[in-house]
Amino acid sequence: MIQLRRDGFVADREEVERLRTQFENSNWVRLPGLLDPQLFSLVLSCIERSRWRDHKQPGFFSEYTLETGAAAELLHFVTNAPKFLATVGDITGFSAFTCFRGRVYRMEPNIGHTDNWHSDAIDGRLVAMSINLAPRGYQGGLLQVRETKSHRMVAEITNIGPGDAILFRVSTDFEHLVTDVLTGEPKTAFAGWFHRDAPSLRMRLRGEH
Repeated sequence: MIQLRRDGFVADREEVERLRTQFENSNWVRLPGLLDPQLFSLVLSCIERSRWRDHKQPGFFSEYTLETGAAAELLHFVTNAPKFLATVGDITGFSAFTCFRGRVYRMEPNIGHTDNWHSDAIDGRLVAMSINLAPRGYQGGLLQVRETKSHRMVAEITNIGPGDAILFRVSTDFEHLVTDVLTGEPKTAFAGWFHRDAPSLRMRLRGEH
């Protein structure tokens, strides 16, 4: 088990080794139940008290993004735990991650929310993570990954388990997108990137950057 909890972080060494082998072979892994049920419920309650804003770049993507507040701050706090950063480094083969930076976003069906192929391979990004925050699942909203040059599809990933996370490699060799959400509930996720050269969360809070 690998899990972020209100009272800390736990990781099973055998599970870490299994996931490292999978990541080496497939360039992505799933972390089931990364947010434990209590933490997941707390995040949802914070989201319910927050506001969404339109976030779009014409021809590239369109979504809602949660305004900065308790939900994003809580998620950044737990995902920047040093032991969690070290564990993600062990799984992915990248050592010494200094921070995780992300956003909470939502894609609604039938209102034009969409995404296009991109690599995210800028600003020292090495590994991406998306944590599902939708409590009841949704139709569509798949993560698709393909080779940049050949356009050969290498993965099509659903992520609808409450609190489940996906880790995947960021590289110019690959590009990805999230497919349109089709019907039913919106897709809500906390998504972003692990960095090795960016200031840690503690440094940013102290203004040391």
